[in-house]
Amino acid sequence: MQLIWLDNSPCSAHIQSKLFELNPTIQFYTDLNRCITSIKSIKDEQILLIVSLALTKNILCQIHSHHLLMSVFIFCSNINENQKLELMNEYKKINQIYSDNELLIKSIQQTINVIEQQILSFNVFNQNKDYTNDLSKSSASFIWYQILLDILKQIPDNEQINKKIYENYNELYKSEINQLKKDYTKEKVIQLFNEKTSIHKILNKTLRTKNIEFIYLFQYFIIDLYDHIQYEKESCENSEILKVYYGKRMLNIELDQLKKHIGYYITPNGFLSVSFDKNKSVELAKTEILSDGYQSTLFQFEINPKCQQITFVEIHDKQELLFNIDTIFKIHSINFDSSIQLWQINLINDDIGKNKIQTYFQSIKKFRYENSFLIFFGHLLNELDQLQQSELYFHILLESLSSNHEDIASIYNQIGNFIADKGQLKLALENYQRGYEIRCQRLPNDHPHISISLNNIGLIYKDEGKLDDALSYCQKALTIDEINYPKDHVLKAMTIENIGGIYKEKYLFSIAQTYFLRALNMYKSALPPNHHFLTDILNSLGKVYCDQGYYDRALTCYQKAFATSEINYTNDHLQKAQTIENIGLLYKTNGMLQKALEELLRALDMYQRIYFNEHHDIARCFGHIGLVYEASNDLDFALNYFNKQLNMDEKCLSNDHPNIQIDIQWIIDIYKKQEQFKKAFEFCQKKFLEKKNLLGENHPMTLTIFMMMIDLCEDFNVKSNYYKHALSMHESLIPFDPHATIRCLDTMINFYYKTNAVEEALNYQIKMVDLERQVLTDDHINLALSLQRLGQIYETLSKTDEAKICYTESRTMFETYEHNQSNSESSDKKNSSESNTYQEKKELNFTKSRICVLQ
Repeated sequence: MQLIWLDNSPCSAHIQSKLFELNPTIQFYTDLNRCITSIKSIKDEQILLIVSLALTKNILCQIHSHHLLMSVFIFCSNINENQKLELMNEYKKINQIYSDNELLIKSIQQTINVIEQQILSFNVFNQNKDYTNDLSKSSASFIWYQILLDILKQIPDNEQINKKIYENYNELYKSEINQLKKDYTKEKVIQLFNEKTSIHKILNKTLRTKNIEFIYLFQYFIIDLYDHIQYEKESCENSEILKVYYGKRMLNIELDQLKKHIGYYITPNGFLSVSFDKNKSVELAKTEILSDGYQSTLFQFEINPKCQQITFVEIHDKQELLFNIDTIFKIHSINFDSSIQLWQINLINDDIGKNKIQTYFQSIKKFRYENSFLIFFGHLLNELDQLQQSELYFHILLESLSSNHEDIASIYNQIGNFIADKGQLKLALENYQRGYEIRCQRLPNDHPHISISLNNIGLIYKDEGKLDDALSYCQKALTIDEINYPKDHVLKAMTIENIGGIYKEKYLFSIAQTYFLRALNMYKSALPPNHHFLTDILNSLGKVYCDQGYYDRALTCYQKAFATSEINYTNDHLQKAQTIENIGLLYKTNGMLQKALEELLRALDMYQRIYFNEHHDIARCFGHIGLVYEASNDLDFALNYFNKQLNMDEKCLSNDHPNIQIDIQWIIDIYKKQEQFKKAFEFCQKKFLEKKNLLGENHPMTLTIFMMMIDLCEDFNVKSNYYKHALSMHESLIPFDPHATIRCLDTMINFYYKTNAVEEALNYQIKMVDLERQVLTDDHINLALSLQRLGQIYETLSKTDEAKICYTESRTMFETYEHNQSNSESSDKKNSSESNTYQEKKELNFTKSRICVLQ
């Protein structure tokens, strides 16, 4: 449960202290928008809001319908009865309006007490489903709680990490933690947990929300509590069936899910306390504090103490049982009891469920190609969309485990995944290479984990535009996969899919299509029907069909992808949003702009529900909506969405992420279409100065934006001097980037040629050809095109002999290239309307860019 305070003025220290005792995780806000953003970001915590009368309408008009907002407490010094009645009639979640602080605190405490007695929820595990390839969120959460204690016992306690976590929290937290350490002994762990202290509340919330830092901080307490309950159960002599109860108000959607899973196993999301007193539990279930969308439910547990797999301890003078965190129950039946007017959920225990879980663990180890549950535990957080917690977890592992631990290479690999997703490619590559070096030292050359490292290094090179290096690494990975998996296999399919993605970036669309089809067929052979991996590969295949103009085939792929995602994910999900976005882009390509806009807005709405806060997926969707408006010639709308895209990318991505320079170019293009050249120049100059201050004058992105700014200059001499300065900056880059220098030369040549400074164009074209001969293969299509343009310049200057030599060499290269790449679409690189534009760089590519499922 999350308590939130909102007022224009800071809360007094006295009130803060009182509220902290009620809810140690309380958040205090003086800024309305920050408070609203925080509330909308909460996904699985019930919310109590305390707000001043002055801000009540401003906030409730935006968040009153939030399904997790339970109750609103308003405080003010004075309000008349009519105003009070009007407000409470308009907003039904208002608990009361208070002018007395003590009454306010008392009412909040009563509400919290009721909610906290019924706040635990349950996670369902479908023991009949093959989970070796996929887990639902509920089942992933179920497994997470099953292995939590095993994980905690494997992670060494590190005082430096504890200190770092401790320092991040406020003085009230620190005071509680210090008091716990002062009072703590192993023998008192049950007593301390049962006392309704702030620590009890923090620990409960820590487990419910899977807060990795707090779990690590309270590691010793959780382990001791677990072991103590185990010990107490072993000494228990009671052999009779026990009946205990747990009453709660449950969301309709939660109750419906349980009804669908009768006969399945469930586990609570923490240490569960239940009562021997049925009447007390019924009374609790019937509380009216939680009303809209909730049902009164009574869980009745029939516990057989003889079962080996259930552990509990009697507490509160034997009035309650406290179950251990990994306890599982079977849903025996669910029925509505008209005599007490609530739903009764009947649970039993047996040893069969634990045995099924152990069988699952063995199969998952085999599928994940490793024996480490340390890594699997982090993967479960990924599958639960707890990406920040997963990243924190792997960093804690890296800092706490010894450098020779068997999982260190896998941990570097996982951290590389998170960093790569943020666009910090250089740092991601360092982590991947560190993991690769460790694996090469410890493992055989053809070990599957080395293939995974090669894949991930190759995909960083792909993201950096170093496509030949990318292809080399992924092909080495495929060679290893062919040795380990002579038949169809998921890992091999992933590598094949990645190679297809590289060929797509090289504009070799037929080759990319061949690899994508091969990967698709392999996934179908190696995975269960409608597996979620099929959504990604169908999206990739649809995109490459679109690149070739096969729009009907592309649409069919996207529709199959969406149907697959609908089977796997009934609610909002990233794969569904991505597929809808792809369909919108396809409609845009076909000129069906209204349909495109509808699909892209639908995708945007889903992204915003998934992420709540800023995310680069939302930013990209803003950009694609802007492209549709641009195609419709609604330039003001296009400019608005392109600005939204840039603003969000600047918040979400690294300062030098390539998407940001693309965002800037799109905005400049709109200004140019509106003939607002001065605004375009001023905007570009502003961004150049920002990047210069952030990254330095010689940073590749700063140089790119400088080149954009030069393009907007009108004076020939100024523009010429700027270009020469830009070329000098490119040539002095350390390390030297020949490809960036070639792009700079290409722009200069076009400028000088179009302005009839043909001799200048000739000098730079010769320089460009010399540089391309150093870095490209002899039959590379770009070198052939450069020689062809050099011949055209010579011809313009009436130097026919030199022109003839260039044309002959260029023609020979074209013939060699066409012979070697008979199935390629190399001509698309220069001729396709969207092939070499900024749009191409931003089109969706939703293949699995890192192999995260494995190590």
